[in-house]
Parts: sequence; C-alpha cells; structure tokens
Amino acid sequence: MATIESTYLQTAREQLETRLERLENLLQQQPNQQVERLITEVDRAIERIDTGHFGVCTVCHESVEADRLMHDPLVSVCLGCLSPAQQRALEYDLELAARIQSGLLPQSDVRIPGWAVAFHYQPAGVVGGDYFDVIGDGRGGAYFLVADVAGKGVAAAMLSANLRAMFRALVPLGLDVENLLTHANRLFSESKLPMQYATLVFGHSNAAGELKLVNAGHLPILLSSGNKVTRVESNCLPLGLFAEQEFPVKSVHLQMGDTLVLYTDGVTEAQDDNGKEYGIAKLQALFEECITKCPEELVKCFRERLQDYRGATERADDETLLALQYVGPTSSTMVS
Repeated sequence: MATIESTYLQTAREQLETRLERLENLLQQQPNQQVERLITEVDRAIERIDTGHFGVCTVCHESVEADRLMHDPLVSVCLGCLSPAQQRALEYDLELAARIQSGLLPQSDVRIPGWAVAFHYQPAGVVGGDYFDVIGDGRGGAYFLVADVAGKGVAAAMLSANLRAMFRALVPLGLDVENLLTHANRLFSESKLPMQYATLVFGHSNAAGELKLVNAGHLPILLSSGNKVTRVESNCLPLGLFAEQEFPVKSVHLQMGDTLVLYTDGVTEAQDDNGKEYGIAKLQALFEECITKCPEELVKCFRERLQDYRGATERADDETLLALQYVGPTSSTMVS
C-alpha cells in the first residue's frame, strides 16, 4: 500500500500487540516452535508499522494488496512475489471462499409468499463485497436488502458475510425496521476496521403491502407504481460510520403489481468501450420500457442490455440487481 490511513495503522498495531501478548502467554504455558514463529512474524509486522514499511512488499518493494493487509496484517509479500506453492494455496483458499459466499446467497428454490423475485449477481473477482437477501417473515410479509461493502476482495467478502449473519440473526426478533438497523449498525461498527462501512437498502413489507424502507447512503431505489417509475433517494449515512446513528424510515403503500429494483454501483458504473458509464438514467429508462414485465423477464432485460453496453470491456466491480414485485398476500413465486 502506498498510503495507509493512520486510523487503520493504529488499529492494526493494537490488534498485533494483543495477539503478541496472547502468543507469549501461550508460549510460557506450552513451548512450541510454531508459536515462536508466529511471535516473530507479529514482531516484524509491528516493526514495519513503526518504521513506515508496513504494506511494502519485502521482495520487490512495491505495495502489498490492501484487501490482503486488512484481512491479515502479517502479510509482507505481494501476490506477484508469492512462491508457486503459496500461489496454489491462495488459489485453493479463494475457490473455497467463493463456494462459501455463493452458498450464502438466496437459492433458486426459495419461495417468498406474496412476492415475485429475481436477481442478477456477478462478482468482479473470485469473491465480492456485494450482499443481498430476501427473507420471509412467516406472516405473509418479507424483508429484503442490498448492501455494498466498501473495498474489494477477501476483506469485503468477509464483511458481507458478517452482514448476512447479523441480519439473519436479527430478523427473527421481529423488530421494526428502524430498531433492527440500529442494532445491526452497532454490531457492524464493533466488528469492522475504522475505514470500513457499507451502503445499504433495507426494507420490510407486511402481507397488506405496507412497506417500511431505509436507504442508508446507497444508490436510489427504483419503484414502479402503475406506469410511473420514481426514485427513493438516500436519507441517512451508510452503515458503520458511527456506532450511534439514526435510520429514518420511509413508508410506502404498495399496490399489487408494484415493483422495486435495487442495485449496486457495479451496474450503474459499468463502462462501454469508450469509458462512459451506464448510469442511473439508462437503468431507469430501461425499467420504464420494461415496466409490464415480471421480475424474471425484467432482470433478463437488464442483464442483456448491460452486457451489450459493456461489450468487450472487462467488469471492474461486483454487479448486483434485485427486482421484487408485490403480487398479493396469498401468492408465492420462486427466486431465480
């Protein structure tokens, strides 16, 4: 890393000192060569922080990848300088992480009463920092969310998995949307590094279509009602910036057939061959063009149009798009 925020360095140093103390106590209780090696690695990482060499590859003297450092502050070699054996081990770990992350997403056989749901998800790399979920409340209603964790790679993927665990634990408590987000924010703030946060859209609708919605620093939600598409803009800070913050709730009464489209910036910031971004306006225009389609057909249109727009340009960020249509309290359709 060419530049590392002082807040992260301070946190990393404190974590390393805590780890060092535990390892030294363990070594006193039970001498072990592996523990001795770990103590040496921790000592060297602290020394790199103190001498201003933290995040600099000890082989080529270029920057070590930021997400790897946030995941493990003991890392001292960049990916390009790993040995063949180390590269194979890393590839295996990433493949396993990708399989685990894929298993955390909604599956094709999940049914949500009262809703038709479809999605598109494509990480830019092996793992990604986008997270989305749809959860039935057991009373004919549904919770849903789309989140984008700051950063990329393994560190962002770990935080997105942390978000999923938190929301899956909090939803069954039956809290209202504002209180649930307050609890989630406090837990998230305590489990992340200082510079990390997540933009998020979170909502709950009961069986009658009474929707409570929060946009926490995220891109505008697109909501179709009748033949009109409107935007629901962000009205509060992202999750995790402050342990104590408020999450104002917007109330909407959904009619049968109303559709919500939630997405991350990997969709709107997709670029064509000339470097021009797709943008929210094009996304909304396509939604208006396909407003009568069901979520599955709508997502298919989005996916095809985005691919045509991108052409041969490589995907630079995770892409997530979630479409939800309120179809009534007695209906259910499959997530696809």
